[in-house]
Amino acid sequence: MGLTSLQDKTIRPLETGYNTLFICQTGWAVVSLYNKKHLLRAGDVLNANWDMRPVFLKVSADFSTYYCLMAESFFYDVFRGVSGSFCDFTYTYPVLRVSSEQSVQLSAWLQQLVWIDKNSSDRTRNQLVKYYMHSLFIFIDAELQKIASVTPLLPMPRAMEIIREFGSLLEKYSTTHHNVSFYADKLSITPYYLSTVTAEIMQETPKGLIDKQVIQEMKVILSTTNAPLKTIAEQMNFEDVSYMCRFFKRHTGISPSEFRK
Repeated sequence: MGLTSLQDKTIRPLETGYNTLFICQTGWAVVSLYNKKHLLRAGDVLNANWDMRPVFLKVSADFSTYYCLMAESFFYDVFRGVSGSFCDFTYTYPVLRVSSEQSVQLSAWLQQLVWIDKNSSDRTRNQLVKYYMHSLFIFIDAELQKIASVTPLLPMPRAMEIIREFGSLLEKYSTTHHNVSFYADKLSITPYYLSTVTAEIMQETPKGLIDKQVIQEMKVILSTTNAPLKTIAEQMNFEDVSYMCRFFKRHTGISPSEFRK
């Protein structure tokens, strides 16, 4: 998180990881998103998804933007509960323009976020920022839903639709189904085609995305309940506790019990 002029990042694609939120403070920038040029001005909000590959083609001498770079596992929690219409809208209108009233509220939100970032302990900072970012995305989602039904949207490419539908299926079934073939059948495509789409858009395999979703669901259960590991294994459809623990440690480096502590 921080403030940047991006003077040294023009032209080259930004290494934005999984997701980056930009809140333009001063000046302007021309940014390429989905290979289309967009103007980013003071007060505008840009949520750069993993697939946008933003390239800042030109920035004004006085350009500055606040940014928050969210790693993949962090963003999963931030984006939890946000509707699919959010992705539909931001595909057509990636740069969000705020009203004068919203600008005042956004400025206050940003000041509070900066204060949390600077004054929180290492133990609490990530969780506080995560909750705070989550509240912003939920609010933006609610605002977009008000206008999405009457605002013309561009049709999403088929590959993007598959990724979105795959993500929705993961949220619904990841606790009980861990096999690629199950999701491919639900999408009415072959496992090979699903792997081709995920590799092209997300640079990931379907199995890798399934495992990541399973890990996120396990982390939520471990963080918010005192359920015994045997109960969690049954809930997450693992054949036994031992296998679940090995699976969790292989992906996180620690055991479920250590994570809970």
